[in-house]
Amino acid sequence: MDSERIVLSIPVTLTAEEFGKYCRIQPDSSAFDMLEEAMPLIQQWAAPKAIIKWASVDRINGSLCTIEGHTFDSTIVAEKLRGQQRVFLSVITAGEGLEKCDELEDDAFLDLYNGALLFYASEYVLRFMKEQFGFDGSSMLNPGSLPDWPIENNHSFFDIVGDVAEIGVTLNSAGYIKPWNSGSHLHFAGDGFKSCSLCKKYDCIGRQAPFDAKEYKRIFHSEP
Repeated sequence: MDSERIVLSIPVTLTAEEFGKYCRIQPDSSAFDMLEEAMPLIQQWAAPKAIIKWASVDRINGSLCTIEGHTFDSTIVAEKLRGQQRVFLSVITAGEGLEKCDELEDDAFLDLYNGALLFYASEYVLRFMKEQFGFDGSSMLNPGSLPDWPIENNHSFFDIVGDVAEIGVTLNSAGYIKPWNSGSHLHFAGDGFKSCSLCKKYDCIGRQAPFDAKEYKRIFHSEP
Protein backbone atom coordinates (compact mmCIF):
# COMPACT_ATOMS: atom_id res chain seq x y z
CA MET A 1 0.00 0.00 0.00
CA ASP A 2 1.33 3.43 -0.98
CA SER A 3 1.54 5.45 2.24
CA GLU A 4 0.95 8.62 0.21
CA ARG A 5 -2.31 7.29 -1.25
CA ILE A 6 -4.77 4.99 0.50
CA VAL A 7 -7.85 3.29 -0.92
CA LEU A 8 -10.56 2.52 1.65
CA SER A 9 -13.49 0.13 1.47
CA ILE A 10 -15.73 1.41 4.23
CA PRO A 11 -17.67 -1.18 6.27
CA VAL A 12 -21.34 -0.54 7.04
CA THR A 13 -22.19 -2.19 10.36
CA LEU A 14 -24.70 0.39 11.57
CA THR A 15 -27.92 -0.54 13.32
CA ALA A 16 -31.21 0.84 12.03
CA GLU A 17 -31.21 3.35 14.92
CA GLU A 18 -27.70 4.55 14.05
CA PHE A 19 -28.34 4.78 10.32
CA GLY A 20 -31.67 6.48 10.96
CA LYS A 21 -29.80 9.40 12.51
CA TYR A 22 -27.82 9.88 9.29
CA CYS A 23 -31.11 9.74 7.37
CA ARG A 24 -32.77 12.13 9.86
CA ILE A 25 -35.60 9.64 10.30
CA GLN A 26 -37.38 9.63 13.65
CA PRO A 27 -37.49 6.20 15.34
CA ASP A 28 -41.24 6.49 16.06
CA SER A 29 -42.21 7.13 12.43
CA SER A 30 -43.53 4.93 9.63
CA ALA A 31 -40.42 5.87 7.64
CA PHE A 32 -38.30 4.25 10.34
CA ASP A 33 -40.33 1.05 10.02
CA MET A 34 -39.44 1.00 6.32
CA LEU A 35 -35.79 1.69 7.11
CA GLU A 36 -35.71 -1.08 9.69
CA GLU A 37 -37.07 -3.51 7.13
CA ALA A 38 -34.51 -2.40 4.53
CA MET A 39 -31.53 -2.34 6.92
CA PRO A 40 -30.33 -5.94 6.34
CA LEU A 41 -30.22 -5.22 2.60
CA ILE A 42 -28.42 -1.91 3.16
CA GLN A 43 -25.79 -3.66 5.28
CA GLN A 44 -25.39 -6.38 2.65
CA TRP A 45 -25.22 -4.23 -0.47
CA ALA A 46 -23.83 -0.85 0.64
CA ALA A 47 -20.32 -0.29 -0.69
CA PRO A 48 -19.01 3.18 0.19
CA LYS A 49 -15.38 3.76 -0.73
CA ALA A 50 -12.77 6.50 -0.56
CA ILE A 51 -9.31 7.46 -1.72
CA ILE A 52 -7.16 9.77 0.39
CA LYS A 53 -3.94 11.32 -0.86
CA TRP A 54 -1.30 13.01 1.29
CA ALA A 55 0.02 15.86 -0.88
CA SER A 56 2.61 18.63 -0.74
CA VAL A 57 1.78 22.31 -1.07
CA ASP A 58 4.54 23.41 -3.44
CA ARG A 59 4.08 27.18 -3.40
CA ILE A 60 1.58 30.00 -3.07
CA ASN A 61 1.84 33.23 -5.04
CA GLY A 62 -1.05 35.65 -4.66
CA SER A 63 -4.20 33.68 -5.51
CA LEU A 64 -2.21 30.88 -7.17
CA CYS A 65 -1.70 27.74 -5.11
CA THR A 66 0.34 24.83 -6.47
CA ILE A 67 -0.23 21.34 -5.04
CA GLU A 68 1.82 18.42 -6.38
CA GLY A 69 2.61 20.40 -9.53
CA HIS A 70 -1.00 21.41 -10.25
CA THR A 71 -1.84 25.11 -9.90
CA PHE A 72 -5.25 26.33 -8.73
CA ASP A 73 -6.24 29.98 -9.14
CA SER A 74 -8.37 30.54 -6.04
CA THR A 75 -8.21 33.26 -3.42
CA ILE A 76 -9.82 31.04 -0.77
CA VAL A 77 -7.52 28.04 -1.41
CA ALA A 78 -4.44 30.28 -1.27
CA GLU A 79 -5.76 31.98 1.88
CA LYS A 80 -6.40 28.74 3.76
CA LEU A 81 -3.23 26.90 2.68
CA ARG A 82 -0.76 29.74 3.14
CA GLY A 83 1.95 28.52 5.54
CA GLN A 84 0.90 24.87 5.26
CA GLN A 85 3.24 22.26 3.82
CA ARG A 86 1.01 19.19 3.49
CA VAL A 87 -2.70 18.55 2.97
CA PHE A 88 -5.00 15.60 2.45
CA LEU A 89 -7.12 15.24 -0.68
CA SER A 90 -10.04 12.83 -0.61
CA VAL A 91 -12.61 11.46 -3.02
CA ILE A 92 -15.48 9.73 -1.23
CA THR A 93 -18.46 7.90 -2.69
CA ALA A 94 -21.53 6.11 -1.44
CA GLY A 95 -20.98 3.78 -4.38
CA GLU A 96 -23.65 2.08 -6.44
CA GLY A 97 -24.08 -0.99 -4.27
CA LEU A 98 -27.68 -0.26 -3.32
CA GLU A 99 -28.66 0.17 -6.97
CA LYS A 100 -27.52 -3.40 -7.61
CA CYS A 101 -30.05 -4.76 -5.12
CA ASP A 102 -33.30 -5.61 -6.95
CA GLU A 103 -35.28 -5.50 -3.70
CA LEU A 104 -34.32 -1.86 -3.15
CA GLU A 105 -34.88 -0.74 -6.75
CA ASP A 106 -38.32 0.75 -6.07
CA ASP A 107 -37.65 1.91 -2.52
CA ALA A 108 -38.86 5.50 -2.18
CA PHE A 109 -35.98 6.25 0.19
CA LEU A 110 -33.14 4.93 -2.00
CA ASP A 111 -31.70 8.41 -2.67
CA LEU A 112 -31.99 9.24 1.01
CA TYR A 113 -30.09 6.07 1.95
CA ASN A 114 -27.31 6.87 -0.52
CA GLY A 115 -27.01 10.45 0.76
CA ALA A 116 -26.77 9.14 4.31
CA LEU A 117 -24.10 6.64 3.25
CA LEU A 118 -22.00 9.48 1.80
CA PHE A 119 -22.30 11.43 5.05
CA TYR A 120 -21.37 8.32 7.05
CA ALA A 121 -18.41 7.57 4.75
CA SER A 122 -17.17 11.17 5.06
CA GLU A 123 -17.19 10.90 8.86
CA TYR A 124 -15.37 7.57 8.61
CA VAL A 125 -12.61 9.19 6.50
CA LEU A 126 -12.18 12.03 9.01
CA ARG A 127 -11.83 9.49 11.84
CA PHE A 128 -9.32 7.50 9.79
CA MET A 129 -7.16 10.59 9.24
CA LYS A 130 -7.28 11.38 12.96
CA GLU A 131 -6.58 7.86 14.19
CA GLN A 132 -3.92 6.91 11.63
CA PHE A 133 -2.13 10.22 11.15
CA GLY A 134 -3.18 12.47 14.03
CA PHE A 135 -4.59 14.86 11.41
CA ASP A 136 -7.81 16.80 11.98
CA GLY A 137 -9.25 17.04 8.48
CA SER A 138 -12.47 18.77 9.48
CA SER A 139 -11.31 22.03 7.88
CA MET A 140 -12.04 21.52 4.21
CA LEU A 141 -12.78 23.04 0.84
CA ASN A 142 -14.61 21.37 -2.04
CA PRO A 143 -14.23 22.22 -5.72
CA GLY A 144 -17.53 23.79 -6.74
CA SER A 145 -18.59 24.80 -3.25
CA LEU A 146 -17.71 28.47 -3.85
CA PRO A 147 -17.58 30.53 -7.07
CA ASP A 148 -13.93 31.29 -6.27
CA TRP A 149 -13.04 27.59 -6.75
CA PRO A 150 -15.41 26.26 -9.44
CA ILE A 151 -16.25 22.63 -10.13
CA GLU A 152 -13.95 22.49 -13.18
CA ASN A 153 -11.03 22.29 -10.75
CA ASN A 154 -12.01 18.69 -10.10
CA HIS A 155 -10.03 17.74 -13.22
CA SER A 156 -6.68 18.82 -11.75
CA PHE A 157 -7.80 17.67 -8.31
CA PHE A 158 -8.44 14.14 -9.62
CA ASP A 159 -5.11 14.15 -11.47
CA ILE A 160 -3.43 14.58 -8.08
CA VAL A 161 -5.54 11.90 -6.38
CA GLY A 162 -4.91 9.34 -9.13
CA ASP A 163 -7.02 6.52 -10.56
CA VAL A 164 -10.48 7.15 -9.08
CA ALA A 165 -11.88 4.28 -11.15
CA GLU A 166 -10.53 2.10 -8.34
CA ILE A 167 -13.54 3.17 -6.28
CA GLY A 168 -16.03 3.23 -9.16
CA VAL A 169 -15.97 6.99 -9.67
CA THR A 170 -15.87 8.93 -12.93
CA LEU A 171 -15.70 12.61 -13.82
CA ASN A 172 -17.61 14.21 -16.69
CA SER A 173 -16.28 16.98 -18.94
CA ALA A 174 -17.86 19.69 -16.76
CA GLY A 175 -16.16 18.40 -13.60
CA TYR A 176 -19.14 16.68 -11.96
CA ILE A 177 -18.62 13.35 -10.21
CA LYS A 178 -20.55 10.14 -10.76
CA PRO A 179 -22.10 8.41 -8.87
CA TRP A 180 -23.90 11.55 -7.73
CA ASN A 181 -23.60 10.76 -4.03
CA SER A 182 -19.85 11.39 -4.14
CA GLY A 183 -17.60 14.28 -3.19
CA SER A 184 -14.09 15.66 -3.42
CA HIS A 185 -12.48 17.38 -0.44
CA LEU A 186 -9.30 19.31 0.30
CA HIS A 187 -8.52 18.81 4.00
CA PHE A 188 -6.16 21.19 5.79
CA ALA A 189 -5.08 22.02 9.33
CA GLY A 190 -7.35 24.63 10.83
CA ASP A 191 -10.27 25.37 13.09
CA GLY A 192 -13.03 23.40 11.39
CA PHE A 193 -13.54 25.79 8.46
CA LYS A 194 -16.55 25.02 6.23
CA SER A 195 -17.22 26.64 2.85
CA CYS A 196 -20.75 27.43 4.04
CA SER A 197 -19.36 30.32 6.08
CA LEU A 198 -18.51 32.12 2.83
CA CYS A 199 -21.42 30.90 0.69
CA LYS A 200 -24.20 33.35 -0.18
CA LYS A 201 -26.84 30.68 -0.80
CA TYR A 202 -28.52 31.73 2.41
CA ASP A 203 -31.50 29.36 2.14
CA CYS A 204 -29.47 26.18 1.46
CA ILE A 205 -30.89 23.26 3.47
CA GLY A 206 -27.44 21.69 3.69
CA ARG A 207 -25.82 24.69 5.40
CA GLN A 208 -23.30 23.61 8.05
CA ALA A 209 -22.12 27.04 9.22
CA PRO A 210 -23.62 30.53 9.33
CA PHE A 211 -22.56 33.05 6.70
CA ASP A 212 -19.71 35.28 7.93
CA ALA A 213 -20.01 38.60 6.10
CA LYS A 214 -16.97 40.11 7.86
CA GLU A 215 -14.73 37.20 6.87
CA TYR A 216 -16.09 37.27 3.32
CA LYS A 217 -15.15 40.94 2.98
CA ARG A 218 -11.68 40.34 4.48
CA ILE A 219 -10.81 37.48 2.11
CA PHE A 220 -12.41 38.68 -1.14
CA HIS A 221 -12.06 42.45 -0.59
CA SER A 222 -15.66 43.07 -1.63
CA GLU A 223 -19.07 43.39 -0.07
CA PRO A 224 -21.07 40.15 0.01
